[in-house]
Amino acid sequence: MDIELVRFIEEISANAWHPETTQHLDGWLMGYSGGTSRRVNSVLPHHLNPPENLEERMQTAEEFYRRHGRPVQYKISPAALPTNLPDILQAQGFQPYTPTMVQIASLSDMPEEVPTPPNVKVTVSDTLTDAWFQAYTTAAAYAPESLPVRRGILSRVGPAGCFALLHADGQAASTGLGVVERGWLGVFCVITFPQFRRRGFARQIMQSLAAWAVSQGAHSTYLQVEEKNTPAITLYANLGYKKLYSYVYLAKET
Repeated sequence: MDIELVRFIEEISANAWHPETTQHLDGWLMGYSGGTSRRVNSVLPHHLNPPENLEERMQTAEEFYRRHGRPVQYKISPAALPTNLPDILQAQGFQPYTPTMVQIASLSDMPEEVPTPPNVKVTVSDTLTDAWFQAYTTAAAYAPESLPVRRGILSRVGPAGCFALLHADGQAASTGLGVVERGWLGVFCVITFPQFRRRGFARQIMQSLAAWAVSQGAHSTYLQVEEKNTPAITLYANLGYKKLYSYVYLAKET
């Protein structure tokens, strides 16, 4: 496995889905945003600068999250440092949660675009719009109290972004977010309203994001998908995505 590529994708995906509050810790990055998204409420331990010892580093991480009123959790990929960190955490009672695959593809190898039906329209914006946000959060059935945190995350996208919204027969049906950094398209927030599923709309959203990314000079693409999400994995396989690695979150939650 190309660990440097893993570390690179972890870095650019963190730039795309960025916490509200961050604190650097000798190469580790601690993030906090509130809400339920683990990605913006965890330690990203993918760099390691000496000389601070590991016990002190982990204590500092615990204190950071204690100040924010939540337990510490770590995002663990094959690039985590030190390499024995997962074993150390599990020996202390940390348990794995949310196993997730990271898949990649070459944009030049993607299948030919499927023509858009006349009753379907895809619009794209380089900024977060109220219409896109309402469609995304409604389709995902997010709780009302979680919406301010979600809006904050989506408003903090640092690299170039593309918010794609598909309408079918005049109704919002599917959403997706693309973020391009250093030649790579990250795909996020692909979701379709239940009544519009199995009609190829998610594929058309992803085609629109890929076309936009190519116009931005991107050559490759990545995405993150929970290992239990079989329908999404099937869609991504049909578009040429293949697994590069998996990650989990280690936490002392029950």
